[in-house]
Amino acid sequence: MGRYAHLTLCSWIAVSQWAVGTFALYQGGGLTILTQNRLDNSSNDGSAAILVNQPSTYTEGSRSCQLLNEAVWDAATQSFQKTLNSSLNYQVFSSMSTANTLYWVRSANSSMTSCSAIDSKGTLRGVGCNERLPTLCTQSAQLSPANSTFADNSARWQVQQAVGTGNGTVMTGYRDYHTWKFRGIRYTSAPQRFTYSTTPLLETGIVNATLAGADCSQPIGEVTAGSSEDCLFMNIWTTHLPQTTGAPRQQELKPVMVYFYGGGLTTGSGKNPNTDGTNLASRGDVIVVSVNYRVGIPGFLPFNDGVHNGNYAFSDQVTSLLWVQKYIQYFGGDPEKVTIFGESAGAQSVHVLLGSDAAAGKELFKGAIMQSDPTSTASATGWSWANYSTIEDAYRSGTMQVLNATGCQTGNSAGQIECLAKYTGFELVNLNPNFNGIVMDGTYVTNPHLILNRTGVASNITVMTGINRDEAGVFVNAAPTANESFTTYYNQQVRNTSSIGPSFINTVPLTPFDMPTTGQASVSEILNTSLAIQTDGIFTCFDLAKAYTAANHGAFASTYSFLFNRTYSPRGYTRTWCDAPNSTVHPNGNPDEEYFKCHAGEQLMVFGTALRSGQPDRDGLDVPFMQLVVDYWAAFAKSFDPNPDPAYLTARGYSNTSAQIEARGRWEPVNAANPQMRLLQWNGGQIPFFRGDQCRAIGAPLDVLE
Repeated sequence: MGRYAHLTLCSWIAVSQWAVGTFALYQGGGLTILTQNRLDNSSNDGSAAILVNQPSTYTEGSRSCQLLNEAVWDAATQSFQKTLNSSLNYQVFSSMSTANTLYWVRSANSSMTSCSAIDSKGTLRGVGCNERLPTLCTQSAQLSPANSTFADNSARWQVQQAVGTGNGTVMTGYRDYHTWKFRGIRYTSAPQRFTYSTTPLLETGIVNATLAGADCSQPIGEVTAGSSEDCLFMNIWTTHLPQTTGAPRQQELKPVMVYFYGGGLTTGSGKNPNTDGTNLASRGDVIVVSVNYRVGIPGFLPFNDGVHNGNYAFSDQVTSLLWVQKYIQYFGGDPEKVTIFGESAGAQSVHVLLGSDAAAGKELFKGAIMQSDPTSTASATGWSWANYSTIEDAYRSGTMQVLNATGCQTGNSAGQIECLAKYTGFELVNLNPNFNGIVMDGTYVTNPHLILNRTGVASNITVMTGINRDEAGVFVNAAPTANESFTTYYNQQVRNTSSIGPSFINTVPLTPFDMPTTGQASVSEILNTSLAIQTDGIFTCFDLAKAYTAANHGAFASTYSFLFNRTYSPRGYTRTWCDAPNSTVHPNGNPDEEYFKCHAGEQLMVFGTALRSGQPDRDGLDVPFMQLVVDYWAAFAKSFDPNPDPAYLTARGYSNTSAQIEARGRWEPVNAANPQMRLLQWNGGQIPFFRGDQCRAIGAPLDVLE
């Protein structure tokens, strides 16, 4: 086994030594992992395969399998119906093969004149052993754990992929049961502090891409150790590695989904197990990329010198997209089909990039998904559309606080930056305040807000945007006490999740929130109303207004709106009321009962990671619901329409999703004359925009952005 592992590691070098070498067979036509990912965390049952696409003789194909530390797939001992029936059918559907394509399988009694081959229907045939066919190899890699720190990335599972042309770059990645993984890819040189990253970097030589890189400097929390200012890395998940001899064929290239993490622009990680790309890439047949970008003071602090202008995080995101444009094809991705998506501050990043000449204006992406975009700006008197500060205002109100806290307030900006150099990145992000403000920097952000009431740089980009029903629930630490008044509870427990002033709540008519106008409100009425007002102000009202005005004026090519009414809060980021209540019948919780659908509760659904992260299927519908959501998101990446092609669903054997869409109808884009959104729950469908009276009550009606 050690000998084969060594050959795998050295296979790129071997290409210069063999005229028709193993490398050409092993990777010359690409490698595809064939599994049936139902998102149920099923272990490897032996039915999966690795398809070596390069046509070869039976002996050469067997040698390719050996280089992968595998054997030729055995139809006598492994089940064709469990995986390959749909997987090979999908190869035909996606034009990677034809209905007549034959594949080498194990020939136990080979006479070396007649060997065994199988077609996409599972029919075995005898074929001359010197015919040239693609080969099916076994796939014995196991499911990787949710935490990539404990993944088996040892030599047995490693693969090398040439990236770029003429530069000698070979990325060493690895596989688990479902995908090839390339982690810790440096996408740009580490920039000097408070400067933009601008140029995508491709490291040369043999590059170890089996370990995720450091997270960007941030306080201890989601990231418990090891954050660094040298952090601009990305991770890639893919089921298919294209041929390395010449440019990949167009039919090999798959849609790309680039994910920007949340965390309030002060925290976040591209290796968070909840947003691991394995299941989304595998089930969705897309390339998933997660990107580290700078946060907090290193990511945003502006100086009033016309040079160090803030928004360094957005320069990182744009540079990562430039890297994707240049190099993702070598991992099987189509640079013409890039969708950016994010949750919370990641959605806020997408929001910013949609208005950026440097991103949307350069057509670095064609689709955008915003999950729980915090679309508003809070003030003493209420909420308004998210506005960006001038550098001058941010310097006075934010940067000077940082400089005063560090004793670096005197002198010019060069001296102030030199003074701050005495502090490590970790020390800076632990200051109070840890600045994270978006400014009009003149390069990445040139307008005071995202403009939606006319066409602009994003008019050719298709957008999905939406929320969880009760976003603010996870931000609040305690429920009302028995005799606590609504105003007291709101101001002491809820208001501090934003910058709303204490007198604001007295201006809000409470009738639309079903609060009694006389007598003492119940604990549940106070909690419900408080969280509804906060959710509406931070998320709901302006997200609906965003979708409405964009549709009304053609700001985006099309806009799809959604509301998650079934969520599954990640462990470690929840409250009691954010979890579905349990019972004897449903000891893990019953999602059909009422509970708050809180912020981040859609993450496990979008990435299909609930069971992978160790959480149970609560009622037997979490798995099919995850399937549905993953299929929606992946469909959007494929066609910029969240409705999966019915023929695609049939080809892949995705019957649960097919039945849901047939029963509940299509997800339609927002029509300003009759705006509707997709209710994302089991048996959900199209519903009218909601909370109109509530949004008017807080001063954010549907037409507030007109």
